[in-house]
Amino acid sequence: MSVTDRYFIREMNEKLVLKTIIQETHISRADISKKTNLNKATVSSIVANLLEKELILETGIGESNGGRKPIMVTYHKEAALSLSIDLGNDYISAILTYLDGTIVLHKNVTSIHINKRTVMKELKDIIHYCQEHAPASTYGIIGICVGVHGIVNNNEVIFSPFYSFEEFQLAEKLEKVFDIPVTLENEANLSVLGEKQHLTQLTNLVNINVRTGIGAGIILNNSLFIGGSGYAGEIGHMIVVPNGRKCPCGNKGCIEQYASEQQILKLYGRKIGEKQVSFVQLKKDYLNGEEEAIEAIDTFIRYLSIGINNIITTFNPEVIIINSKFTDEIDGVINIIRESITYKMNDDTKIVSSILSEKSTLLGGSYVNFSNFLGVDY
Repeated sequence: MSVTDRYFIREMNEKLVLKTIIQETHISRADISKKTNLNKATVSSIVANLLEKELILETGIGESNGGRKPIMVTYHKEAALSLSIDLGNDYISAILTYLDGTIVLHKNVTSIHINKRTVMKELKDIIHYCQEHAPASTYGIIGICVGVHGIVNNNEVIFSPFYSFEEFQLAEKLEKVFDIPVTLENEANLSVLGEKQHLTQLTNLVNINVRTGIGAGIILNNSLFIGGSGYAGEIGHMIVVPNGRKCPCGNKGCIEQYASEQQILKLYGRKIGEKQVSFVQLKKDYLNGEEEAIEAIDTFIRYLSIGINNIITTFNPEVIIINSKFTDEIDGVINIIRESITYKMNDDTKIVSSILSEKSTLLGGSYVNFSNFLGVDY
């Protein structure tokens, strides 16, 4: 066996041991050996190396079934920090987390306008702020993941209806400034990864983000599905009205021109003769039984239900998670959507509201950063 082969096997075994420790609260070397089928000498050597790297900690003495009591080890959750950023068209939201996803800092910037001219300043400001307020850790901030509201492929923004970053090397520019690995990813893809961490028993799920636009993150057989060029999940550009309203993507009649939060608020504003309407006002009027508000929400439900039905027939997921203020904060809407799905083979697919809401994209970014840093999926 060559030196390269031995090194590769050692690296793979180390990742296997680390993943096993991450998945357990406390575990002994002997139990690691049983779960991984690695011999005890190999496990002891790898554990010693991980202890030296401060990626794991010894936590005390465990119970014994006879003989010497084992020394338990655990994941060192505070060894490193992740910085996750949700880059909207008029806001930036960021969190710092420890390795287990515990949020140690949350920063929001609103009422801004993101474009090629402004994005670097806005991102540098928020990243510098997070660096200055980061708690001490062994490895510091090990990655920056930016959730982009658009199509991302090979760490570049291919298309976004909200900001024009085509041929703008955003990740490369940030890495030069901060000397930290930067990953760009579609915000809906990050959102489904964030939700997946809280629904670990599920292997096939779809998360639909309904915000300024509409996007879906898709996990099939426990893996993120992005398609051949990263376009998978762009359900906002699913045509629901032939020759309908023009969309920035070039098509006409895309669902996000009829069911996104932005479009529903515009619709309600037109109905009541107001140029600008807030979600708070729409929610209040809907719950008070105002006819125009009910019609606006009914429009949201009708078109979103069409999109959900198409997703069910295409992917047959175990669950579809809807991440929207309309379903999270207006009582009864999620139930009406469920009742609107009349596909006869739909008994197995659950339709639920998001657990994490707007934090799902950010927590998905943390997962990506730490998976890249540790070299393991967990």
